[in-house]
Amino acid sequence: MTREFEIKDFNGKCRLFPLPGIVLFPGAILPLHIFEPRYRQLTVDALATDGLVTIVQTKRRESQAIAGEPEFESIGSVGKIVQYERLVDGRFNYLLLGCKRVRLIREIATDTLYRIAEGELLDDCDAFDPFAPAPSRDELVALFRIAAEKEESIDPELAKLLNSNAPLGTTTDLLAHALSLPASVKQELLAERRVAYRAQALIEQLSRLVGPIARSVIDRRAFPPKFSDN
Repeated sequence: MTREFEIKDFNGKCRLFPLPGIVLFPGAILPLHIFEPRYRQLTVDALATDGLVTIVQTKRRESQAIAGEPEFESIGSVGKIVQYERLVDGRFNYLLLGCKRVRLIREIATDTLYRIAEGELLDDCDAFDPFAPAPSRDELVALFRIAAEKEESIDPELAKLLNSNAPLGTTTDLLAHALSLPASVKQELLAERRVAYRAQALIEQLSRLVGPIARSVIDRRAFPPKFSDN
């Protein structure tokens, strides 16, 4: 995991790697093993140019009998290949660094084996909103630590992030990537560009994961205390 990678060569066209149940967040690393011919071609084309690949989650079909290419979500993540290995039989192993959210506007007709879409890069929204929640980074990190204890390990790079003063937007993205949340929840977090709302949604998810007892311990640490609902 690392900081958000700057994209300099994006031309508005996204090489699509649609995957069911996979959501890539900016700043996170996704290891990929490439064996299908279409994605071998995609990888060769990416490595020959800008190194960019767009990960987007496929939508769930009501019936697996439906023919044709699966639909994909409107929000994905443009990633950059940062390390790769080409095997003798033409397969690839590589690490893809999430760089930016992207809104996929429309699919483009192409003669490549893989799919291409027109895309618009998206930035986080940090503008002041008087109605936005005011989530605490400390609260978010404390809840994540408790949730991670149940899984008995924290990635060393993620541990560095927790001990740093990383921006709230970066923290939410990397924690969302690390957590074992349903793909539908991760997709909602990816689609939420407003940092405060994304952080609050993640706090609510973590609160459910850690349970009311652990949640109350964190609340007692806060000062001033929160008002009751009565």
